[in-house]
Amino acid sequence: MAFVGLSFLFSALMAIVTEEISKVYSPSNRSAVLHLWPEGELNVSFARLISQRGRIYTASEMDQHFGHFKEQLELRSKSMSLEELIDIFDETRPVLLRSLVDEINGKQNTWTASMEQKRLKGATVQDVKRLCGTLMDAKEALEEKVFLNEELQDLPGSFDTREAFPACKDIIGHVRDQSDCGSCWAFAPTEAFNDRLCIRTGGAFQQLLSPGHMIACCRWPEYESHGCVSGDDLSGWLWLNVQGVVSGGDYVAKDKMEESDGCWPYNFPKCAHHMVSPKYATCSKVKYNTPECMHSCPNQKYRQPFSKDRHYTSSYPKRLQDVDNIKKEIMDNGPVSAAMKVYEDFTTYKSGVYKHVTGALLGGHSMKIIGWGNENGEEYWLVVNSWNEEWGDNGLIKVGLHQCGIESAVLSGNPDEK
Repeated sequence: MAFVGLSFLFSALMAIVTEEISKVYSPSNRSAVLHLWPEGELNVSFARLISQRGRIYTASEMDQHFGHFKEQLELRSKSMSLEELIDIFDETRPVLLRSLVDEINGKQNTWTASMEQKRLKGATVQDVKRLCGTLMDAKEALEEKVFLNEELQDLPGSFDTREAFPACKDIIGHVRDQSDCGSCWAFAPTEAFNDRLCIRTGGAFQQLLSPGHMIACCRWPEYESHGCVSGDDLSGWLWLNVQGVVSGGDYVAKDKMEESDGCWPYNFPKCAHHMVSPKYATCSKVKYNTPECMHSCPNQKYRQPFSKDRHYTSSYPKRLQDVDNIKKEIMDNGPVSAAMKVYEDFTTYKSGVYKHVTGALLGGHSMKIIGWGNENGEEYWLVVNSWNEEWGDNGLIKVGLHQCGIESAVLSGNPDEK
């Protein structure tokens, strides 16, 4: 791969993009795009790349993209390939675009897309890719749990574990925030197991369990997981059986921790991307490092010994694939974890039953399924995400059945009753 200086690179880029634009855009339209920016090779090249990609921007979206694009170039080497420059352009684009929202809403009516996503307002494509840290590995080798046909008769058309197990509704409905860490693979199994522990004890267990503990200690090479970089929710379930997870809920600053916050509160704060949120701080511009694995409680006010605070599953996890088997498992034992492919349109979800419409693949993402239902003839899974309540429908999403591989990696495990 050839590497060239930025000055020559921009000239070459301008020539290539100009040739592409001439096939699609009229001279008048092309002129309008070029005059959006001051003179200069970087500005002109950026504007032409926008035209070549065929994206429609508002003025603020264009300002945002250019700012992130320029910022990333300044952090990189003075020499790079043309392919790398284009990759930077694509990765620094705002993930929320008004034109994308309008396209989605114009093509279908099963769900509503919206720009009102405070959690992702100002986020780039690269930012959201970091949140989608699940390795979508095949789970065929794992034992599948299959119910008898007679056990699957008369399943209800809708079911919500918050209503079915009211003593645990606050635990089940609690929306967490993985912050700017690719730890969804740890959140989904920890949350589903947390719900099941509450359900199994008839509501007696009301503590939140710690995904931070799993992120830090469920690690390569023993497990197929890499902390804030990426991981496998199957590894998370296996780790729950072998190592067990301690208590600890949402982020709390170390000097403000109380015993009620549990052994290991989450390491990173709830956040919103680059725009100001009245509720949460701005997500870090620097990707968070994976926390160090510890064998004592980070919360020094928590009095239960670390070794006695661990909670385990009773056996290795089971895989569920068939829709009715998944429903029966949720009815009997509580929420399950699921992994699915996430596309750009997913980020815009506000209400209705989500079905993939448009946009590039961003990565694999794990969430927990807490029930199912039917809305205007569209069957869906009721899903809790880990992007805080300022995304989607107060942190939840209804995902259409058979969408984006959501039934391909459904896992469950029951609490150890010892």
